[in-house]
Amino acid sequence: MSRFTRGLLALLLACTVSCGDDGTSLFLRVEGADSATQLEVRGLREGEPWFGPERRPEQEGTPFSGEQTLRLRFNAPPDVPFQLEVDALANGVPIARVVTEAVPRKGREVELRLQLSPVSEEPPPDGGTPDGGSPDGGEPDAGESDAGEPDGGGPDGGEPDAGSPDSGTPDAGSAGCTTCLLNGACVAQTSAVACGGSGVACVDCTTDGRATVCTAGGACSCGTRGTPCGAGERCEGNACVCDPDTCAGCCDTDGTDCRTGSAMNACGTQGVTCVDCSQLRADNCSPTGCRCGTSAPCGLLTCRSGQCTL
Repeated sequence: MSRFTRGLLALLLACTVSCGDDGTSLFLRVEGADSATQLEVRGLREGEPWFGPERRPEQEGTPFSGEQTLRLRFNAPPDVPFQLEVDALANGVPIARVVTEAVPRKGREVELRLQLSPVSEEPPPDGGTPDGGSPDGGEPDAGESDAGEPDGGGPDGGEPDAGSPDSGTPDAGSAGCTTCLLNGACVAQTSAVACGGSGVACVDCTTDGRATVCTAGGACSCGTRGTPCGAGERCEGNACVCDPDTCAGCCDTDGTDCRTGSAMNACGTQGVTCVDCSQLRADNCSPTGCRCGTSAPCGLLTCRSGQCTL
């Protein structure tokens, strides 16, 4: 087990409280877990287990419906990518899965929207038991000839399996697929429009404008960032951009990160540059901006108990 395991503090289901500015956390929005009763989360770094598997809720409850949320809080060094695996379980059996790359950021909560794909349960080829990597031995399938003739003149369309999957391509849903499945077939190489890994269904990283490439680990990324841009941001020129066209809250002064716009030190709406209300002599951030109580900021006066005073 990696030494980073000690850094995992908590894994919460349906948490609605935002992390503080000094926190390091991921906020997961999970789609595609309908009918499941638990979510199982694992993390790997450099191919080694980092944390998990963790199941939430710990005991199975009623089946899920719609979007599920998870918050992962860390006390480990941020800005180091790791592989995140999320399974939707029903009676302890995975029914849907997603594998992605995540990068925690110090002082920020990184939001990831995850779309789980059904776990394939297709039967193996040749109607039952796989050939086991060996030719059929010159006999028709199932050990008996069909009316005295092999199937189609020979096993598997006239050619023996020769120890390899048919035509050199793994069957859809096979554990032998190390990339992702597009229309049921394992793609030879991932791309921005067909991204994934471990034989799960491919995703199009470009659909929401927050990513432009697929990483070697099969995760959508904006340029070399390692992850898609956050909610309210778009990927332009392989860099994340925040502006009024994307952000309902406010944009950091560097114009890259979209904040909720409701914090005292980052207040604003409709993609404006975030404002620190304490610098304007105000004591709260309202939907209309910084305020002293219910009034405008105090200017030269001091805001005390919601009133501007000397």
